[in-house]
Amino acid sequence: MRLEDLYDHLRRGGAATLNHPAVYGVAEGAVIAPARYAGRNGSEFVFETRAIGSQFCRTVLIDSKQSQANRAEEGLLAARRDGGAATNIPTIEVHYSGREPLSDLALPHRAVDAHIRFARQEDEAVVNRGWYQALRDATHADLSPVFVTAPAMLAFGGWDSSRRSGQLRLRGLLVSELFGVVDAEENRLSRRSGARLDPLGQDFHVAPDQFEQMIEMQRAQLSPRLVAKLERSLADARKKKAETISASELNLGGIPPSLESPFGVSVPEVRRARTFSLAGLRRLRFGGSMEDDVSARAALLAMLLLGAAYSDADPDLRAYCDVSAPRATVDLDGEVTDLDLSIEGCEAFLALAIRRLPERLAWTGQVQRVLGDEALNRGAQDAAGEDE
Repeated sequence: MRLEDLYDHLRRGGAATLNHPAVYGVAEGAVIAPARYAGRNGSEFVFETRAIGSQFCRTVLIDSKQSQANRAEEGLLAARRDGGAATNIPTIEVHYSGREPLSDLALPHRAVDAHIRFARQEDEAVVNRGWYQALRDATHADLSPVFVTAPAMLAFGGWDSSRRSGQLRLRGLLVSELFGVVDAEENRLSRRSGARLDPLGQDFHVAPDQFEQMIEMQRAQLSPRLVAKLERSLADARKKKAETISASELNLGGIPPSLESPFGVSVPEVRRARTFSLAGLRRLRFGGSMEDDVSARAALLAMLLLGAAYSDADPDLRAYCDVSAPRATVDLDGEVTDLDLSIEGCEAFLALAIRRLPERLAWTGQVQRVLGDEALNRGAQDAAGEDE
């Protein structure tokens, strides 16, 4: 079966799902780190029951739906850097001074992200620009303004939730998760934490005045949250009239290893459940003929397939979670097919889909460049967080 044969499934009556399950190898005896989520007892893993074949098995979530979608978007950004058909996909770019442009392919809320909504173009608020108003006013009867400006929102989903009325909601058309089958007993997970050895000493104590001087020396480089924490410790030490204060909060000294934190799990392999929703694509309409709709749906599907192919080529999930390249199969509604979903095959399919687009829906590499609010640029802060 050829990828172009998928056009037949983008008309009413075609297959509802294009499934792309896979298995990723894990080094024998390795303990890998699943996705972490904030929980009542700190960071936690997600254990759940899934139907695998005819059995229900206890599993651990390795990579979530949103994370997998983000990896496919990153794949499209990589495809654009490589040149080829992906450079024709329309995008919105937010420019901040001193930074690389932010693409709607990387922004969490895509075309309706706050970075875009608070931006300006030609000295006018983006929210008042005609092209952006047309995008936000689009309905499911005619999604063409979104398609020719920011198709990533159609492919990966989005919700204009901040709008007073007329909120556009679009489901993601790629649903993918990685998981591993674990022992029924949760207490078999590995618990340990990293250690730190300071070659000068495992603990440091300095006078409060010296502690304050150290804060001032790096204040401009520290996050406001950390500065506030350090100042509270300093004030507490002075209130107690302590002669010295621990410098551990300044990342000085060592940290002994512990067995309190969940580190990872042992699984024989990592499995993937991935579905491209052909039925979801068939619900999208673009204000023209049925053939126009099919052509637009095919371009969106090709875009998703290429992003996923790039993601599969470099399965770098997170630290301490190294897996092999995926061994995948393909099926349409459960019927196995021999579709070529390699980067080369998907690249050719995207090029074909773009050539077949009608003129009013053409993808020609159009980019809407907007200037981000510099107040946001100055106020941006990085803070440590969990994987998810």
